Amino acid sequence: MPEHQPGLDRRLADAIERLGNGLRALSQRSARTQGLSPLQQQAVLSLSRHPAPRREVNALAAEFDVTTPTMSDAISALERKELLTRSPGSDGRRRLLTLTERGFAAAAALSAWDQQLVQSLAAVPETDRATTLNTLLRVIADLQRGGAISVARVCTTCRFFGRDEHPDPRAPHHCHLMGKPLELTELRTDCPEHVQAPA
Repeated sequence: MPEHQPGLDRRLADAIERLGNGLRALSQRSARTQGLSPLQQQAVLSLSRHPAPRREVNALAAEFDVTTPTMSDAISALERKELLTRSPGSDGRRRLLTLTERGFAAAAALSAWDQQLVQSLAAVPETDRATTLNTLLRVIADLQRGGAISVARVCTTCRFFGRDEHPDPRAPHHCHLMGKPLELTELRTDCPEHVQAPA
């Protein structure tokens, strides 16, 4: 073993960074197949997962940690490509975003952009995957509390989440909205019922 082997935390951070670099490359390749930028691809996929016409430019900007003008440019490009439309909100000023039929078709074509990663994860034993998911969601919540991540609709940042309320290591957490213990395999990464926990 090398004398100056980095500590475990540093090696974990390095591994996550390398994974992020790989995912960025996959995302760029996938986006190019539809003539999109990676940010435009993210917007299309996000709007397809939450199809109700309630999304706004600033909400997407916060979700992807970019400035509102940057997201507005991406949305304008998607509008020119006829992948989405903007409509006035209830106050007449906010512009709500909705995918067009063509936009939903693009989202369907893009939905498997990370399939290579999903297949690699599927080869890992379920208990290891569940523990990894639990750990990553905990880190995401810490990063959000520290201001490094602006939006994270994960269990660990929700006001209904009860950490370590049960003795069973397979289902240690509790969802107070559903009123039941949460198995590690059930932890959500994008929950539609998410309500941000107070700071």
